[in-house]
Amino acid sequence: MTRSILLSIGLCATLITPMAYAEDAVNPETLFNEAMRLRQDGNLFKSIEIFETILSNQPELNRARLELAISYHLTRRYEDAKEQLTQVLNDPETPDEVKLSITAYMAQLSGDIKTAAQRSSSSMYISAGLFTDSNINLGPGKDITGVTPESTENSGSGGQFMFTYSHRSRATQALHINNAIVDFEWQTQASAYSKAYGSGDTDFNLSVLSLNTGPALIAEERWRAAFNFKLDKLVFGNDDYAEYVGINPFYTYSIMQDLEITIENTTTAREYDQAEDQGLTGTMTMWGIDIAQFYADQLIGVQAGIKYHDNGAKNGNLHSTGSEIYLGGQMPAWTNALAYLTISSRDYRYKAPDGVISTTINRDETELLAVLGVSHDFRSGMLKSWTLNAQYTFTDNDSNLDAFTYDRNVFEINMRRYFF
Repeated sequence: MTRSILLSIGLCATLITPMAYAEDAVNPETLFNEAMRLRQDGNLFKSIEIFETILSNQPELNRARLELAISYHLTRRYEDAKEQLTQVLNDPETPDEVKLSITAYMAQLSGDIKTAAQRSSSSMYISAGLFTDSNINLGPGKDITGVTPESTENSGSGGQFMFTYSHRSRATQALHINNAIVDFEWQTQASAYSKAYGSGDTDFNLSVLSLNTGPALIAEERWRAAFNFKLDKLVFGNDDYAEYVGINPFYTYSIMQDLEITIENTTTAREYDQAEDQGLTGTMTMWGIDIAQFYADQLIGVQAGIKYHDNGAKNGNLHSTGSEIYLGGQMPAWTNALAYLTISSRDYRYKAPDGVISTTINRDETELLAVLGVSHDFRSGMLKSWTLNAQYTFTDNDSNLDAFTYDRNVFEINMRRYFF
């Protein structure tokens, strides 16, 4: 309500005059107060209707005209707002100090008009760093793994790199949905990721090319929704590994300021290139619900959620389902630095006996994961705008088949930066 305060106090106090009754059935003072209440409650369009009604009966009432200009501004009707402000500015009865405030406000309005004209924006992200892994036989994850009954724990280290290009294109006019101003955008992101081990461990190298694109609806401070289409190409161990095609719809609702809930789904059809991996082919699904609360200008945050996953593998001994619960948070560590911690527990229930370790027992596993890290933003000097991130990840996988019980420690350090 910054604009309302600026005009209501800075301008309107000087312009307040007793509101005469245009007719017995219409009380402009009552209507004015009702319009202000509606706008305060977020019902911008109804407040505009009432301000317009007041002015149709009393066109000389600049107090209502200024508030109408604010409402037009909030609903992105910039030219209409400018017209109302200009009319008050050109009124010889308007005091000079009020004209000065209007002029300052119109400068802000002009800035918003210019910003609205910039319909597209793009950014780039780059990250590069080193890592060490205590158990590389596990590969990147459960569906990209080198573990076999004969595997023994083996450590390794290397480097990783990621580059992302993002583009957003916004419609010229905002939409009006359920008394909310909603921006329609098309968002696209392309990324390249590479994780390379040192000499002798290249069979565990991983490269991923990804493309996400799709529409999004954004009602600032209320809700946002998106429907992404996803394409992924994976190369593992220097050989073509898999192609993924999927969708990722989600909806986030702001319960109140700095408290929001998100519901999402990921559905991915996966095709594998190597004969030994064909049993993993299928459609993976994930459903999740997440709640996040922020404090202190979002420097402190707490996040928790639950997910259901089904990897969709066509072979029963590789087909797993289960649930995940997680809790995480962040807080300032020192000046310009944030520390973060996430803890999760994820179950895997396999549909058929393993077939190698046992011909009668289905694998039943629980994976505990803890991620602890700290990131420091450089605000000056040669590294200005760069972020240094250090992270430790601990994994403990408990299985009813001893060959699949393991733990893992991964240390990572990298430098990252956004370019706008």
